[in-house]
Amino acid sequence: MLRFSRPVLLRTFTLALFAPALAMPAIAADAFPSKPLQIVVSAAPGGSPDILARIVAKALSARVGQPVSVDNRPGGAGNIAATHVARSPADGYTLFVATDSISINQTLFRNLPFDARTSFAPVIHAISSPQVFAVHPDVPARSVQEFIQLAKAAPDRYGLASPAIGTTGQLGVLLLQSQAAIQVKPVVYRSAQPALTDVLGRHADGIIVTIAPALPFIKEGKLRALGVSTGTRSAALPDVPTFVEQGLPDFKFDSWQGFVVPGGTPKPIVDRLNAELNAMLNDPDVKAKLLAQAFDTVGGSPADFGKVINDSITSWEKVIRSHDIHID
Repeated sequence: MLRFSRPVLLRTFTLALFAPALAMPAIAADAFPSKPLQIVVSAAPGGSPDILARIVAKALSARVGQPVSVDNRPGGAGNIAATHVARSPADGYTLFVATDSISINQTLFRNLPFDARTSFAPVIHAISSPQVFAVHPDVPARSVQEFIQLAKAAPDRYGLASPAIGTTGQLGVLLLQSQAAIQVKPVVYRSAQPALTDVLGRHADGIIVTIAPALPFIKEGKLRALGVSTGTRSAALPDVPTFVEQGLPDFKFDSWQGFVVPGGTPKPIVDRLNAELNAMLNDPDVKAKLLAQAFDTVGGSPADFGKVINDSITSWEKVIRSHDIHID
């Protein structure tokens, strides 16, 4: 396994943002943006980061007066998209919907072509969202504990899907197995949509996934939600109890998403993007659209988001190492 001796360096983010700005003309931030922007996402259309990106792209375009497109680059556990952004010009025109996967991948993969702490300049923590554990309606379980009893009675009988390698959904399946002392068949897909499709078709029995892509199917009765992963219930699914409420006190985490730009992007550009995105996240219409997708808006400073990224690296590192998993 990899061993990380790097400390939590929020200062690294600060220096990365300030240093390039020293040589930058003061007028550059006022002139930005002067051409179209692009938001890169690591998910296929319909995935949670894609949903966020498309809501933001429309609102951000209206605010800055430039077209904002969405570039889907799924695959590689999010590393394909992340690598593309890390290698893009540090001019603020390429944004990335960074999810908790970049913090997970920091430990999960042995030889990444980027570093989650230094290859990106954090812009803003956009949203947080619980994960939901949902099963096909034919599965005879109406609670987490009922599913646990089914799984204990028939080890390896039930297949649980997750969106991709290194997602909180995949690690959530591992947590569920260890904390509930059950054995299921984990099935990992390339993204949320094919995973959900297979559960809907009963090729897999259940899924742990961000609420947003599963919510329409839950509302239509095509999936049955058994539990949410956060410490408190989700406003999107107020009748669905948490895992904590159902006897698993240590099964508690959320999924975060935010925006970063390539490391070395001048601070005035980062600050301009942060200001526009904060204003957008506070817009009642945008907030309503995000809440409809079970996204809780967050906002804040670039340093705030840098801390989220670092804290997430630390917490998921413990889970990954305890299960002794890695990808070369």
